[in-house]
Amino acid sequence: MVILSASAILCHRRGIKSYCLTGAFLADKPSVKDITNFKDRYGKNPFLIMIFIDWGHLTDEKVINDVYSQDCVLLITWEPWEAQSGAAIDYDGLLSGKYDKYISDFARQLKAIGKPVFLRFAHEMNGNWYPWSGIKIGKDKYVRTYKYIKDIFYNNNADNVKWIFSVNWEDVPKENNHFALYYPGDDYVDYIGIDGYNWGSSKPWSRWLSFKDIFGQRYGEISHSFKKPVLISEFSSVSGGGDKSIWIKEAMRCLKKMKKIRGFVLFNLDKEADWSFPIEEEAGEELKCALKDSYYKDRILKR
Repeated sequence: MVILSASAILCHRRGIKSYCLTGAFLADKPSVKDITNFKDRYGKNPFLIMIFIDWGHLTDEKVINDVYSQDCVLLITWEPWEAQSGAAIDYDGLLSGKYDKYISDFARQLKAIGKPVFLRFAHEMNGNWYPWSGIKIGKDKYVRTYKYIKDIFYNNNADNVKWIFSVNWEDVPKENNHFALYYPGDDYVDYIGIDGYNWGSSKPWSRWLSFKDIFGQRYGEISHSFKKPVLISEFSSVSGGGDKSIWIKEAMRCLKKMKKIRGFVLFNLDKEADWSFPIEEEAGEELKCALKDSYYKDRILKR
């Protein structure tokens, strides 16, 4: 048995049954220990390991080595801002070539990995919290920016990189801000990702929402309108406001019913809120139990 190529991972090949790739965000710089701890606790190796990279930086080489040494695949969230300050980059300058060397260097680094890399650039553009949000820079500039960067990767022959157009589960604001306005076109997208969280009672503005409450409508829209496989590119739940163990149990059941979903990334740590699923608690045990299902894969195999 051999691991499928990146193109085979993307395609719905005849004879390959439905599946969902297991993934997680474990740390800012995930290590071998982080990955093996996940496997030891929940009984399944995470296929996708997410990291975040802000503008001007490349991927830490130790992270690359640690992730791929464990038969995992990087899913990189590439954020065009200065993360510490929250300051925007020069988007007009980007489109005039100001950052071409950096973008090319990044493309060449990911190409040199020689294995599949998943990349989601400028995610959640249909929200209002990032400087690259469509309502801040406009849909035309967002689309031009996405396509400009993807074209540089293409010119550097970084064809092992699979592109994720990753949207928030709801449009914020709703008026004139539908996620589809920012879609760069089928030639520029390999997967469509959806982000969403159950914040429960942790915020003054939040309430308890099930996985279906969060993802059901958006998944339906995407399934109907786009011919792309789907990833749940960020999801998790807090404890306050409901039963977290029931929440994750129902979430994993819903994932099995959404047949276009080919993978997920579970936030499994305390960051902004407590998204963790400690194995000594009932929610962690429910996650472990759900991952025993062979539908959830740690790799795609071909006989």
